[in-house]
Amino acid sequence: MIEEPIKTKAERSRLHAHSSIRDDVWHRDHQAGAYEWWYFDAISDDGRDALVVIFLANFVFSPRYNRAIAESSRGTGLTPPPAKFPAVAVTLYRDGRPLVRSISEYRSEEFTARSDHPACRIGHSGFRLEQDSREARYLITLNAPLRRGRRLEGQFEWLVRSGDFNADESRNVNPTDQADTAAHEWNLVAPRCDVSGTLDVVEPGGKTVKHIFSGSGYHDHNRDRRPLPVTIVEWQWGRAHFDDITAVFYRYREVSEQESTTRLFIVRNDELQVRKAQYAMKDERRHYFGLRYARDLQIAAEAEGRRCANFKLNLRQHLVDSSFFYLRFVSEAMLDAGDGRTRRAIAITEHLAPRALRWRWLWWLTDMRIGRNDQASFLP
Repeated sequence: MIEEPIKTKAERSRLHAHSSIRDDVWHRDHQAGAYEWWYFDAISDDGRDALVVIFLANFVFSPRYNRAIAESSRGTGLTPPPAKFPAVAVTLYRDGRPLVRSISEYRSEEFTARSDHPACRIGHSGFRLEQDSREARYLITLNAPLRRGRRLEGQFEWLVRSGDFNADESRNVNPTDQADTAAHEWNLVAPRCDVSGTLDVVEPGGKTVKHIFSGSGYHDHNRDRRPLPVTIVEWQWGRAHFDDITAVFYRYREVSEQESTTRLFIVRNDELQVRKAQYAMKDERRHYFGLRYARDLQIAAEAEGRRCANFKLNLRQHLVDSSFFYLRFVSEAMLDAGDGRTRRAIAITEHLAPRALRWRWLWWLTDMRIGRNDQASFLP
């Protein structure tokens, strides 16, 4: 079940959110600059490890993607076909630092995905959904190059505990057919999952370092038929799994919008509440790559009905990854759900400001962190 606030015309955001396993498929959007990605993350039970895995049909950070859409918009190049620049990104953080990282871009012929069932393969990595009448699980296989001749190999399971909240609607209405071509589609497929698996680092001589993972995870699917760098001004989002509640938030603004829209999603008792929220920042800083961010965030949502409570999510952000256009944090989260309890958890939060992706003079540096043709990147 999903409960969503009624929005006036002035309040409607260009980011459209829903929750559907059925729509967690490849859409084959053909517009110039169209992109789509499947995102998985998890925090280990002891809070030390954070894992992020992303499968991208078009790699929005790739200089080749951004060059192609720039040439297409100027009429000096052809519109790239769907999944022209696929990629896989895997990062394991431990104690607030990257422990294993692989970002690999592949040729279009190394991408396959289904439009009738959630499944995708890029290079030697991929995922697929297994579902029956009792449960749904995503099985992930990873095999990608690392620097110094090493390889990353992994097997994971994302077992869905809460998700697919629009399942009833999706049986009768195809979300793809109703998608707004001038909007970003955010599918919160499975906001809460049990995650388990292993991530191995294989040395050139065959020696293997094994990392066993168990924790709580999240899975979503993002899609847009418009180029990312010329559409979005800023986008902050994050998620935290407490013992009985999962909280997900976003703050989003497009070039055509004067103000950002903030929403707080509360998953509790197998229900998803979508709440209008206020966003406050403290201890603002500027990263040496130029992006401004705040160490402290507060997302507050007031009660909107008898069944609803006031929610206040506080986050203390600790930077773990960065570039000219995005920041990723592992954060300390506290949630006040209006019941006198203060819940605490470790959260993953992110900040995206994609304007710099249009700056050609930075493409060479961005490219040094991207592996190609099953070869690792030059920089970590």
